[in-house]
Amino acid sequence: MNKVSANKRGRLAARVTTASGVDAATVDTIFASYGVPAAPVAAAPRNLRVLRLRLWGKKRDIPEGGAFDTTLKFPTGLVMAVAPNLKGKTSVLELITWCLRGTPKALQQDVLAWLDGIECDVLVNDVPHGIRMRLSEGAIADAAILQANSVEALADARGHSPVNARVIARASSNAEYDVEIQTFMLDRLGLEPILAYAAKTGVVQTHAWPSYFGAIYPPAGGEKVLIGETAYAGLAGRLLEVFLDLPGAALLTRVKAARDRLAAEDAKQSEQMKSAADTDRLRRDEQQERLDKAKSALAKLAADSKALPSVMDIAGRVTSLSLRLADVEADRRGADALHRQAKTNRQADERRLNNLRESAVARRLFHGLDPQSCPRCETPVTEERRSAETDSHRCAVCTSLISVDNSEEDDELVDELSSVLEASRQAEREAQRELSEANSIVEKLAAELTAAEVELRDAQQATIAAERFKLEQDIARAEGALEVLQPPSTQATPDGSGNDAEQRVLSSLADVLEADLRAASVGLFAELGPEIAEIAKRFGIASVQDIKVDRRAALRISKGGAKPDWFSNQSPGERLRLRIATVIALLRVGARLGIATHPGLLMLDSLRAEEVQDDDAYAIVDELVDLAAQTPGLQMLTTTADMTLPVGRLPKGSILAPPEGHDALW
Repeated sequence: MNKVSANKRGRLAARVTTASGVDAATVDTIFASYGVPAAPVAAAPRNLRVLRLRLWGKKRDIPEGGAFDTTLKFPTGLVMAVAPNLKGKTSVLELITWCLRGTPKALQQDVLAWLDGIECDVLVNDVPHGIRMRLSEGAIADAAILQANSVEALADARGHSPVNARVIARASSNAEYDVEIQTFMLDRLGLEPILAYAAKTGVVQTHAWPSYFGAIYPPAGGEKVLIGETAYAGLAGRLLEVFLDLPGAALLTRVKAARDRLAAEDAKQSEQMKSAADTDRLRRDEQQERLDKAKSALAKLAADSKALPSVMDIAGRVTSLSLRLADVEADRRGADALHRQAKTNRQADERRLNNLRESAVARRLFHGLDPQSCPRCETPVTEERRSAETDSHRCAVCTSLISVDNSEEDDELVDELSSVLEASRQAEREAQRELSEANSIVEKLAAELTAAEVELRDAQQATIAAERFKLEQDIARAEGALEVLQPPSTQATPDGSGNDAEQRVLSSLADVLEADLRAASVGLFAELGPEIAEIAKRFGIASVQDIKVDRRAALRISKGGAKPDWFSNQSPGERLRLRIATVIALLRVGARLGIATHPGLLMLDSLRAEEVQDDDAYAIVDELVDLAAQTPGLQMLTTTADMTLPVGRLPKGSILAPPEGHDALW
């Protein structure tokens, strides 16, 4: 391939063509079928920021009960919700999560029961959007996703039919809203569902927006995964794409899932074909042994008597007649079924016609009355007279002849049903004729088969003839079985070669993308580990000596002179510090290298959780303030029950506190 054509096809396709050994046209076709671009596409800019949260409803069965309507505003930078425990801090993060993720993580049922509605205004890629929810008994009754030209227009857009905003999606239940917001977020932030092949189930698992949201709202210290909510199927490593624009990261995950699925299908097919081939080989060996024994015995029998009468011809004729008889008996059964159906149809047509005629009589006879006795002498009306009334049209009371003058409509119906009845009678006669013909053929063949069987029995009277017949049957059966079991020359070999080109292209594509990712991430992860270690020390893990993290989001920490150990084996307090330190380091290093693509929203609950001491908590807040100052547009929403923690560190507008004289945040 010349340089011009390679550039025209795309560098990625050309590299895969060379690596896989598959021709260019086939590679292009496979790329198209899997939606693979000619070159990795850089991640689109992502931005997500919360502007306003309004909650209204009525609190019940608590000291501070009653109606409420609270609006919270969120500036950029570090924002801290400060209130005593169980006073609404975490609920604010959970309600934002519900609005942006589609489902909350751990929203309390009593909080849901208080709420009548939620409004949440956000910037998605700098475009104002609003979430409007109307709730009933803790569930969505009506919800809408709005888009406006300005933040001011969005703030004025109340309800679900705003004047200055456009409704881009609606939902009338929790499940519908979950689908709508996931679709909306993936589309607006330029994210693909995360695909991972599950070997145990044999299916490709799809992980959508909620999995990505785990990088925005990390779990508490008790969880053992570094990034996101679960370590299943390498999701933690895949979520690095949220933080860092590594070339081809999203494409690599999709290609690996497709490659693994195809490889599993090929392996399963190969195993099935191998098992079938082994079974056929054993059967062929058994039949060949049977054939050899029968031939040997027949040869010996022939040597003992040169004039043995052969019964194979007669037996063949018996077999042929048996097959023909089975066929014609099946035809007869079909003809019999058709005849019974035709007879049933004819009887039904006769009943309909009789019913119509009887109905005409009944309508004109006392307008449908059913007298039980003579109105004068009270003599009972017998069943015999009732039958005569229907059959001979004589009154059941006085036995006089009833004159039935059918209306024009009855006459038309009688004529129509008479025609139908005649047609069904003709069909019955035709079915009877075909059944008779089938019976004749069956009788004829049965007689021929009986005669042939008698002839066969006569031919088998001699002991030697019967033995020869048995051996000839064994030979015929063994030869027939060998012919069936012999694999055709065009049968595919059990090596999965049917999908060979596709498998080779996908495997080579995964290798090429993996190599690109490895090359691009060497410098990144060389900087990332020391950055995490430095921040962790300032968070109170003073014994840290070294930290290494890789693209799988697997973190190993060396501390106190001990051998390196995994993140999951650290204490809950250390996991909380390391998780926050990792997020900060990812944002800092990504910003320095110009590859940061995190949406810019980070939610951290309970900075003082997991036994974080005063000095460590202050250090964490200072690092977050510093990170916000270094990263324009970054927004971090945090919570604490320590009223002193933000004092002197955050401006007043960045501290969300309960109204004066109240303990609850909302």
